[in-house]
Amino acid sequence: MYVAIFVVSLVFAIMFHEFGHYATAKAFGMKVQKFFLGFGPTLWSVRRGETEYGVKAIPAGGFVRIVGMSALEEIDPADRGRTFFEQAAWKRLIVLSAGSVTHFVLAGVLIFAALTFIGLPVEPGTDVDVVLEGSPAAAAGVRPGDRITAVNGQPVETFEEVRDLIAVSDGDALAFTIRRDRQEREVEITPASQRPDGTQGAFVGIGPPTIIEPVPPGESLRRTIVGDYSVVAIARQNLTGLGQALNPDALARWFGQVDDPGPRSTDGPLSLVGVGQAVNALGQSGAIFEMLFLFAILNITLGTLNMLPLPPLDGGHVAVLLVEQAVNGVRRIGGRAPTWRLDPTVIMPLALAVIAFFVVLSVTALYVDIVKPASQLLEQ
Repeated sequence: MYVAIFVVSLVFAIMFHEFGHYATAKAFGMKVQKFFLGFGPTLWSVRRGETEYGVKAIPAGGFVRIVGMSALEEIDPADRGRTFFEQAAWKRLIVLSAGSVTHFVLAGVLIFAALTFIGLPVEPGTDVDVVLEGSPAAAAGVRPGDRITAVNGQPVETFEEVRDLIAVSDGDALAFTIRRDRQEREVEITPASQRPDGTQGAFVGIGPPTIIEPVPPGESLRRTIVGDYSVVAIARQNLTGLGQALNPDALARWFGQVDDPGPRSTDGPLSLVGVGQAVNALGQSGAIFEMLFLFAILNITLGTLNMLPLPPLDGGHVAVLLVEQAVNGVRRIGGRAPTWRLDPTVIMPLALAVIAFFVVLSVTALYVDIVKPASQLLEQ
């Protein structure tokens, strides 16, 4: 069910993105010829007025075709005055940016809803809610309901403090002081060096309860705009992470996973299937706040990527517009007509290279998320 919710949410996000372009273009009187979801052969379409709406075979985004967006396009004399390139620069900038803006708006709505109607997870105390079977903590006799009051004689008040002390243990035995039935006792736990997911790190096998604290609407709105949960903060983290992920060393590690028999790297891009798997896991575990937050992060990521100054992304079109405005500003100062437009054939090679890069990245992510695990399972 949660996978279906993810698919519907993704389709809605794409439709909302294209509607942003469509609605702003219509509002400025531009002629919109097509509004389609997907690419490739047309599966279904219908014409309403001057616009054709439809669905294409390859579900990899969508597009809105506005008359006059390409310098190579032949313009019907009847459309003069309603073409894209004849509009004021600020109108064109709004139309080009509107699609990405819708992702940030949708993300803000999701974050606000998660905070207001579900609540915010807060840092718990030191009560133990989960003890994994077969873990070092279970072997030492720790039970759900125990309260940790100290580790190696150092008092603790939050589970984060407990985690920090476990992390720096270097595998040495730790003395846990726990309170059970109003009595304190001490148990010795030697952390394991590997977590259940196969990653390296000190692990004892205990977890805190999940505590949800309702957030008033006004505070939810503030947190949506500023703070760790805000759209701006997540977008900033996306840009930082994108810069780190696209450096040559990171890309080499990522593509090296194709032949690496080890577990999937956690710092590489997820395919949409991988994101769907994460959504399904969160939904089944009842982590609805985290699921909504993941939808918000996905939308912010889509909005951020779309505004990169690379053709054929929206940000690439914005970059072309800014270049044309700069050149025409110089021409205007020199007394020449400000009618210069960038030749699309000049940027076409870059656009094709960007498309090829994202296709290779997506295919690799699909392989790492689906084909590789399935192959390893069959070999067992």
